[in-house]
Amino acid sequence: MSQFEISGIGKIPPRFINIDPASFINADELATSLELTPLAPEKFHVTLLHQSVGGLKQLTKLFKKYSKGKGKLEDPCVYPSTTLPEIDTEGAEVIVVDDQNPKTGEERRTVRIVLRDELQQVLEAWVSQFCELNGLERDEVEMQRVYHISYANRTGNPSDSVR
Repeated sequence: MSQFEISGIGKIPPRFINIDPASFINADELATSLELTPLAPEKFHVTLLHQSVGGLKQLTKLFKKYSKGKGKLEDPCVYPSTTLPEIDTEGAEVIVVDDQNPKTGEERRTVRIVLRDELQQVLEAWVSQFCELNGLERDEVEMQRVYHISYANRTGNPSDSVR
């Protein structure tokens, strides 16, 4: 399933995301006004599963071997019968979120493009079923995930965005 990738996190990669011009302009103007650095477009993604999800680390190892043609010849993931939706940001909301890095205590600020409610519901259902099929356990934070694209943060590095 090429629309879903595992690379430490479970995500929809940039080649499957269409950012609506209005969302792009709103996010860019907000990032500029806050003096935040936009992420490179090839770094845009929608995180479906954070690296903290129980069992994802092991699944990531198997998926890497599969992707490189090593080990098992079959994809180690079991996918829901429904497909992931097409990701576009039409009707999305652009917001700013702040928190503290739990490891360093450093303040973080991120401009996000939050996907519309219809996509939130479809993605939540897909992720829930994917986790069930693959024996993955989401914590309370992951159960409340709001699906979004991080557009900008202080450094432009995706790993510096608010979780």
